[in-house]
Amino acid sequence: MKKNTLLRLLGSLLLVLIMLASTSMTVHAQQPLKLRCYYHASPTGGQSYFYQDWIKKVKEATKGRLDIVFYPGATLGPPTEAYEMVKSGVVEMACVIIGFFPGRFPLSDVIQLPFLDLHSAAVASRVYWGLYEKFPEFRAEYPGVKVLNLYCDSPTPIGANKPIRTMEDLKGLKIRALTGSPTEMLKILGGTPVLMAPGDIYTSMERKVLDGWMWSWEGCVGAKLYEVTDYYTSANTYQPALSFLMNPAAWNKLPPDIQKIIENHTGAAGADFFGREFDRYNQMDKAKVQTMKGKTFVDLSPEEIKRWKETLKPVWEKWLANMEAKGLPGKAVLQETLNLSAKFAAEYKK
Repeated sequence: MKKNTLLRLLGSLLLVLIMLASTSMTVHAQQPLKLRCYYHASPTGGQSYFYQDWIKKVKEATKGRLDIVFYPGATLGPPTEAYEMVKSGVVEMACVIIGFFPGRFPLSDVIQLPFLDLHSAAVASRVYWGLYEKFPEFRAEYPGVKVLNLYCDSPTPIGANKPIRTMEDLKGLKIRALTGSPTEMLKILGGTPVLMAPGDIYTSMERKVLDGWMWSWEGCVGAKLYEVTDYYTSANTYQPALSFLMNPAAWNKLPPDIQKIIENHTGAAGADFFGREFDRYNQMDKAKVQTMKGKTFVDLSPEEIKRWKETLKPVWEKWLANMEAKGLPGKAVLQETLNLSAKFAAEYKK
């Protein structure tokens, strides 16, 4: 009798242990895969918000199996190290500003040529991704990473401590700008380009280290630059190029179905989403700044825009000459840029 009771107790104990082990394995299996995403600018800007919206969409599509942890404000390192951070696996994902890497993305810089007239962030983003898909030389500029999205900001205004109505007004001014074509543009216009992380622009304007900046309305509001900037000139000078990259080893560890979900939200679809969101936030933030007291807004006259375009032709010529010297298909890439711009501009008007 005692033996049977003991056996029953042992059997019950074994059953409980099996159930506990099974529960533990189920809980462990349900733990989401975590990825760290680096972001360079303010957590309260429009780009930060639409990154978080994208992350939420992907999390919902994976039913919570993928948890992308967003790190804004360059808390994990400076923007100039973002590419190497994602390439080496310090982070699994990163937003990388092309204009922080002089000479590293020569063909990609076509998207930042002055007065290219790409119409909007949505159009420019689709053009940028289209170039990546078509030209192997373009894709070769992104070694050691998995390219998720390539996208562009809206046309940038010029914020300054004095009104800029003509190119002569830029003479001698220290203006924050990206490297590549934006830097060449400012030099020709008589300004002094300064490469600076987004988080440093506010204090530099406040301390008069900078005289102005070329950044989007979304960046202006996100970084509260309106507190230290009174004059704004709207001109379709150029559109900053950005990339959303992933570490290849981290990508390869993802289950195929999660990879497929990410692919459905990146590439052309990602360029469309990021571009449209950039346009939306820039429109909202421009309107927000325009309601503020003590601000002066300047639209370049048609005659002045024509002057700037004529003056800046050497930037295009220099870029083409540099591409030819490097053995890169600059002429073909520029022509395709213009073709895709016309194509997508027509599509977005429908």
